[in-house]
Amino acid sequence: MKRTGETTHAQRLNAGILLAVLLIAGGVYFYLASGRAPVATLAPPMPFESKLAKLGLHAYLDKLAHPEPKVPANEENLLHGAKVYKENCAVCHGLPGAEKSAIAKGMYPAPPQLFHGVGVTDDEAWSLIGRRRTAFD
Repeated sequence: MKRTGETTHAQRLNAGILLAVLLIAGGVYFYLASGRAPVATLAPPMPFESKLAKLGLHAYLDKLAHPEPKVPANEENLLHGAKVYKENCAVCHGLPGAEKSAIAKGMYPAPPQLFHGVGVTDDEAWSLIGRRRTAFD
């Protein structure tokens, strides 16, 4: 029988969990409020920043509809797309065999160089239309 004023194991466990959550929240607040967080453009990412950004990006994209592109991938459309890319995108995202432009070198986060490394060649076509890219892609 429980006496008045006695705490149960479950109550102590709940109090411990609440205390741990409050300590973690307080630590994060102190970390940010004390100026220790690396927020300058050239600073390295905060702990878990890229992991959390990727987690949110992929969770959001998974919820979107995955429609097929409305433009057929024929030679005429691909050539037109290459022309549009060269005129509007290449200054930031590069061309095959070309060095980064001065504009791309001055951007933060650095725009992905789509012809160096994987780029977007492994992405599905639906995910490229109107997609906001991040530094963590």
